Amino acid sequence: MVVASIAVCQGFAGDRPEKTTQSISFKDSVMPVLKKYCLPCHAEESSNPSELSLDSYQLLMEGGKHGAAVVGGRPEQSSLIQKLNEKPPFGDTMPLARRRRSQDPPRKLTEEEVKILTEWIRQGAREN
Repeated sequence: MVVASIAVCQGFAGDRPEKTTQSISFKDSVMPVLKKYCLPCHAEESSNPSELSLDSYQLLMEGGKHGAAVVGGRPEQSSLIQKLNEKPPFGDTMPLARRRRSQDPPRKLTEEEVKILTEWIRQGAREN
């Protein structure tokens, strides 16, 4: 009986995933994604129906007409992440499609870019 308990405990200890997630920097990792995809429409001087400006950490955290864009620690409740889904809870999927020109960036975030935003929010959405 004791041997079985030890074996079970060892099995659980060996199955635990190691924590390897690095801290995501707002300045170095998040802001470049926002600049690339969001600021064409969500700059402070732009008029947009959501009244959401993403020029700075402070403006992002203020949110817009639909409330908070980011809920620290909860990416699944953050509209910044929800709006990237094919069927967001309100409005259109972001970023909106626009007329393509050769110098325009791709209009859909890469899987890695979505992971950066998601993990930053999961880590508490700090201004770092």
